[in-house]
Amino acid sequence: MLKITEIPQKELVADQVIGMLNSIEVDGETMQHILKNTNMEDQMLRQLLLQADTEVLVQLVMERRELPNA
Repeated sequence: MLKITEIPQKELVADQVIGMLNSIEVDGETMQHILKNTNMEDQMLRQLLLQADTEVLVQLVMERRELPNA
């Protein structure tokens, strides 16, 4: 497995990966699959929740409560 430790190199590779994802017009399910398989799903959830507007969080909780088996 390729290990990239230098920050500029990491950013370069990240930009290339983003370009690839944009070129295939990645959807939410595919992005979730990527996050899950890179063990970043929980970290990303936490980051997004902590940065989200309170109003958005309230709407999401209300939406979640309406789902069956929630």
